[in-house]
Amino acid sequence: MQATDRPLPAIQRAYFYLVALVAIHMVVLAIANLLRVAAELALGAPSGGFTGLPFVFNEFNRPAAQYREQASLAIALLVVGLPAWIIHFRIAQRAAVRSIEERSSALRSFYLHLVVFVTALLVFGYGQRALRLILQGTYLGDGSQFSQFGPGAFGLEADWPARAAGAAAMALTAAGALAYHLWLSNQDRRAVPIVGRAAQLRHLALYSLAAIGLFWAASTSVSTLAGIWGRIADAVAPIPGFTKQSVPPGVQIPPRPSDDDLLRFQLIGAVPAILAGLVLWLGTWIPLQRGVRAATADGEIERRSVVRKLAIYLIVFVSALAVLLSATVAVSNVVERLLGTPDREEFRNIQHDLAFPVVNLIVFGTVWLFHRRVLQSEAARETEVERAATIRRLYTYVIAVIGLAMLAIGAAGAIGVLGSQVMGVNTHGHGETATYIALVLVGAPAWALAWWPAQRRLTDDERRSLPRRGYLYLAILGGVLGVLVFGSAALYRLLNAALAGDFPLATWHDIWHFTVDGTVSAAAFLFHLAAVRADRSAQLPTVAQHSVTLLVRAADAAAARARVATVLEGQPDIAIR
Repeated sequence: MQATDRPLPAIQRAYFYLVALVAIHMVVLAIANLLRVAAELALGAPSGGFTGLPFVFNEFNRPAAQYREQASLAIALLVVGLPAWIIHFRIAQRAAVRSIEERSSALRSFYLHLVVFVTALLVFGYGQRALRLILQGTYLGDGSQFSQFGPGAFGLEADWPARAAGAAAMALTAAGALAYHLWLSNQDRRAVPIVGRAAQLRHLALYSLAAIGLFWAASTSVSTLAGIWGRIADAVAPIPGFTKQSVPPGVQIPPRPSDDDLLRFQLIGAVPAILAGLVLWLGTWIPLQRGVRAATADGEIERRSVVRKLAIYLIVFVSALAVLLSATVAVSNVVERLLGTPDREEFRNIQHDLAFPVVNLIVFGTVWLFHRRVLQSEAARETEVERAATIRRLYTYVIAVIGLAMLAIGAAGAIGVLGSQVMGVNTHGHGETATYIALVLVGAPAWALAWWPAQRRLTDDERRSLPRRGYLYLAILGGVLGVLVFGSAALYRLLNAALAGDFPLATWHDIWHFTVDGTVSAAAFLFHLAAVRADRSAQLPTVAQHSVTLLVRAADAAAARARVATVLEGQPDIAIR
């Protein structure tokens, strides 16, 4: 049969792939749990939970029955699920081989890439659990030396070899299903162009995995490095707090591990998580990047993927927000000390306060810079000038939105605090004041470095672009809402005091803050409204193409076209079709 035969009807296609989808997960669960039960029996360990379904057989007081029941369920899943998957997927696969339309269908892509997504997460989760248990056994043994802290303290497991084998069984089984379905997906792409919804489903699964891996590795790295920073800070500048002398007589303090032990526990949990996140990210990102660079029709589909652009901009937005907020927190801590807060208060000091924001800034700053380079590469690869400009504009105005919000909040807060001090009713602590100042110090450069370069390269296309208009109208909307909310609040306080015939200082203090907030909102509104009006006045009139029917008397069509061409000679903006 040829690859152009008729595809399956849509209802049949949905039936075969949905049954295959359920059945393949039954098979993965069955094989993984049979391997786990065999490992537990071989190692003489108590039965663990049913891997993948932890709420099944959660009673552990009948070891022999647990083995029998879990093995029975696993065998039942395998006996029912394996034939169901083989029969249904075999029929669907034969239809895909015969028909181009079947192979490129959205339902087939949905099946393949949902299996890829789920099994990749299973490998990701159970792989890091297995590695964590192996590290525990290598460096801590069964954790008996920490028994004084209670059973299962710090995630230690006494039967770590059996638990590691069970987690590895799930990871390896899922990896087999993952590899097979990735191979099928690549075979489909080599055979036919995968476009439309089928391509979008593939991109959604793979870019979601890339984002999950990246953020998991980044966030775990932040917490781990912040913990190491804190350990160093404890040695250099311990946090003042409760001491042994402050404990009342007769009160027993429960035992706690040393700081070195706590750091080891943290590293044993963090190293597998970081490695798993990096493997998941790189395992999806590198093949996707190779596909983007390919000078083929499939590469063009990859480059034009909407899901790809959304994923990259989501990562840029989150990482940029994390960097700017971390910088704000770090600057705020420094400014707070400059305003008079003691360097070493009870339960805190500057050395510990800077740990998380500085580490977060470094890690997510690296993520931000990397994906900023990705966006620059995206723009450089674009053959269409307008698409390349759109990529640049989106990045520019995303940063401008974040910077503007920080600047507006910081400016309103800082001016409000200044007025409170003048009135002599400053209820704002050094921490709050420092936060407002830090928002201005960080937000102003972020906004200015995005807005003013965009203003200097203004063209008619830039003024008409959707990213610029979206930014301007979002800023106008925020300004209007601020004026409405804070203006109403200020008027309410004023009228309420007037009707009561009493204007205490607290009322004027509230009115001052609402007035400042409303004024800053109005300033943002007026500034961006002026930019919109300037864009409109500078834009050239839109020139559209129009088709006009022209009747010409001539012997034939060729003569008529020649006559019209002679009349329109020297007018390049008019074409004859």
